[in-house]
Amino acid sequence: SVADLAMPLALPSVSILASDEEIARAIESCGLGGIVQLNDVPAAPLSSMQELFDKIYETPEIGTRVNKAYTKNLVYKDSFRCGNGGDTVDMKRVLDLSPDRMEKITEAEPSIHEELGSPLLSSLDFWREAETLQPKILRALSLAIGSDIAQDAAANYRMVDYYQRPASATPPRCTEHRDFGSFTLIFSNLPGLEVWCDGSWTPVAPPPLGSALLLFGWCTQIRSNGRIPAVLHRVVDPPAQQNLVPRRTSAVFFVAPKSVETPLEPVVRDGEVRQYVSGVKVGQLRGSMARKWRHREGTLSAEDRQLEEEEIRATRMLSQDDVVMRTVAA
Repeated sequence: SVADLAMPLALPSVSILASDEEIARAIESCGLGGIVQLNDVPAAPLSSMQELFDKIYETPEIGTRVNKAYTKNLVYKDSFRCGNGGDTVDMKRVLDLSPDRMEKITEAEPSIHEELGSPLLSSLDFWREAETLQPKILRALSLAIGSDIAQDAAANYRMVDYYQRPASATPPRCTEHRDFGSFTLIFSNLPGLEVWCDGSWTPVAPPPLGSALLLFGWCTQIRSNGRIPAVLHRVVDPPAQQNLVPRRTSAVFFVAPKSVETPLEPVVRDGEVRQYVSGVKVGQLRGSMARKWRHREGTLSAEDRQLEEEEIRATRMLSQDDVVMRTVAA
C-alpha cells in the first residue's frame, strides 16, 4: 500500500504549554481517530537518526555488540538483513533504547559513544528532552481517565528506519496493530501513517516541525473503559519517486506502566457499560501481546514461531487484538 494524503484525518490540536485540564480535554475529544497533535515540543533530529542507522548498517558488528550487551530484548533489529524477513514481517530497521538499556550498553561497551559519535549524542539529547514531557502528559491523561496513572511509568525510545526500497517491494513496512502502553509520541518526516477509522484506512499527515502525534495504547483503552481508544494503525510507503520509495524515518517515544504487577483497572463512569474485566495486570497484558509483535518484527525464536503457528491453527487467533480481548474483555 502507498500513502494517500488527499483527505488526511482531522486531529484535535493542543500545546504542551497548555494546562493539564486543556490537554485532558483534547485527549477526551480525539474520538475514533484516537490521535491528538501535540504542539510546542522538541524537534526530533531525524537526520542524525538516519546517520546513526547508516553507521550501524555499515558496521554490522556494532549492532551485534549492543544486542549482546543488553540481553533482555533486542536493541537493534534488521530482520531482512539477518535472513528473518518474509511476506508478513515488517521491512524496516529498528533501534530500541531506554535509560536502562543505555546504562547496560555503556557498561559493556564503553567506547560506543565515541564510535557512534554525534548521531548518537544528538539522538540521546532529544530523548532526554522528550522525557521532560512525560509528567505533564501523564497528569493530563490521568484527568481524562479519572485515575492517577502517573506514579508507575517508564519510557522507551524507538528509532525506525523505513529505508529506501523499490516501489515493487511487497512486504509490509509496519503491520496494523495497537500500541501496548499508556501513550505514544510519534515524530516523522514523511507520510505513511494510517489509522483505521469509520471502516477504512485514513492517512495521517506527518506532524510539522515542533509537533508530535499523541496516540494511546491498550493500557489506556482498558483504564478508560474504551473512552480513549488505542487506535489501530499501520505504516505504508510514501509515494514513490522514479520507482523508488523514499526513506522515511520515525522517532517514537513510548510510555507504559513499569511494574508487571500494576493492575489495569477500568474507570467505569455512570451510565457506561463495563467493557473490560477487573484484575488484569500489566504483565498479563504484555505477555499476551509479546509473541504477536515479535512475529511481525521477525524476531521470534524457532520455538516461539512453532508455538505461534500452533496457536493460530488451534484457536484461529490471527491478530494481536484477538489475543488481547481473550484476556481483558468483560
